[in-house]
Amino acid sequence: MIDWNKFFEVDPTPEATAAGYFGGSSLLAAHSSGLRLAIDLEWCPEDDPNGHYCLTVFYAPWPRTETGRRRKSIPLDFRDSKVVHSLDTRCREQVVNELEMVFADGRKWIEEN
Repeated sequence: MIDWNKFFEVDPTPEATAAGYFGGSSLLAAHSSGLRLAIDLEWCPEDDPNGHYCLTVFYAPWPRTETGRRRKSIPLDFRDSKVVHSLDTRCREQVVNELEMVFADGRKWIEEN
């Protein structure tokens, strides 16, 4: 599920930054309830043409009972999630490649138990 997307096919230039392409706290936010993954893409520091992309992937493990069984009745919550992948880069193409990898192969971070 794409929660919001302000990640455009625009490179970070002073003009693009002034136009607002690299402002706001997040450029892209997405999550998968089934995989229990969340993706956040930011531009750090915001509105700075000399900044960089900060991509973070979070995993929220299933809450467990005392015996270790999944508690599927508890809603998905990323407050206590684990960072399972991150990337800092100025290269938009690298971010796109990394996002494609996460979308295609996100299962590698799932705890199967």
